[in-house]
Amino acid sequence: MSDTQTCPTCGVSIVRDVVYFSNGSPGSRARLYARVCQYAKQRDCLNQDADKIGLVGEGDRYAPMPQISRAKNS
Repeated sequence: MSDTQTCPTCGVSIVRDVVYFSNGSPGSRARLYARVCQYAKQRDCLNQDADKIGLVGEGDRYAPMPQISRAKNS
């Protein structure tokens, strides 16, 4: 049996609790949950087990968007 799972909701591959996103470096189940699963809320999502997700840290979330200053009209 293969250790690879593919999530039907978002399409990531999970191999032995390492998450392979479509872009970027591999991550954890906590990072996947912080960035995708908590918002998608789909029944068939593979990443819903709190014990497997573990603690979500600040580095797992996306960084806040910087403030954009808008030019004032004259």
